[in-house]
Amino acid sequence: MSESMSLTSRSTEMGKPSVTLVTEAYNLAEGQSEASFLRALQTVLQIGQRHPSVEVIVLDPTREHVAAPILAERFPQLKALHVPGMTYDGQKNAAARVAQGEFLVFLDGDCVPQSDDWLNVILAPFAQPHVHAVGGLTIYEGDDVTSKAMTVMDFGFLFEPDAQGHLGCYASNNVAFRRSAYLSVMAPDDGVMRSYCYKHAQLLARAGTPVHAHHDAKVFHELPDVRKERLRRGYDHAAALWEDPVLDGASQIAQDEAFIEAVMAEQAAMAFSRLKTAPAFLGIGPDQKEAVRQEMVRLLELDRQGLVEALAQGEADGSNARTRAAHAAEASRLRAARRSMGRRLLERFRLTPAR
Repeated sequence: MSESMSLTSRSTEMGKPSVTLVTEAYNLAEGQSEASFLRALQTVLQIGQRHPSVEVIVLDPTREHVAAPILAERFPQLKALHVPGMTYDGQKNAAARVAQGEFLVFLDGDCVPQSDDWLNVILAPFAQPHVHAVGGLTIYEGDDVTSKAMTVMDFGFLFEPDAQGHLGCYASNNVAFRRSAYLSVMAPDDGVMRSYCYKHAQLLARAGTPVHAHHDAKVFHELPDVRKERLRRGYDHAAALWEDPVLDGASQIAQDEAFIEAVMAEQAAMAFSRLKTAPAFLGIGPDQKEAVRQEMVRLLELDRQGLVEALAQGEADGSNARTRAAHAAEASRLRAARRSMGRRLLERFRLTPAR
């Protein structure tokens, strides 16, 4: 998109910003390096300086206000929004409520854009009035096999938009919205999962505002603590079913070896399939593909440990049983609805049901 057409440089009514760019200190509290957080702050500061119509908000959800001294000393130009105790998605919802921009862009504090023009790139699809949300592509930094394996495992869903170019899930660290669309369908933030990007993407699609994939808008993500991240990913396999019992697998969730094996077989098949179709820019050549595959096997074992721990918790606190019951109740409701619809059709056309 040329500078003359740039959404980030256009003027708006009464001097209001056209774009609100949001970053956060949530990951800093979770163990992100301060160096990468400083790099992210420098990035959003430079974007704001290049584009006067961009409002920058730095979220700090920590009760200790860990970002405050950093901003005061190094980045006094940046605006902080203190939201102590809020969840990962809750803090983003808070930013959406106070944002002044027509467009809302999220770039997490452990991510930096691949190019200086990233903001214009991720906003470019909004030139089409039917586009309400745009998801970019996130890649773990590093040329080692662990970074590449985790990129495929954790962000491989971004490689595979549907036939209309829509994403079933977006990466919360690299995504943009028309603020009006976001406020109409806020991200869920009241459950046990860290991030509800999948559920939010599904709700947006049902509302007629799906997330459009835009692979040209790339960001680099600091590689997190590998063991901690894998255990969390494994936990989330169970937590997703607790949160949404209509999903496949909810009827079988249990601290049971057969269920665990079924989940992990599905995850392995998905990871290896995405490895085969990984984009060329990831640099996984034929000579490295087997090494990346073997690293995936190791990482999947850590995911398995996280799943096992989650299922044990779910068995103890009743989450597994409640999920099975909720799934059964929903299945029964759908069967009853289908029978009722069938009877109405028979009555409408005066047909006799088969005996």
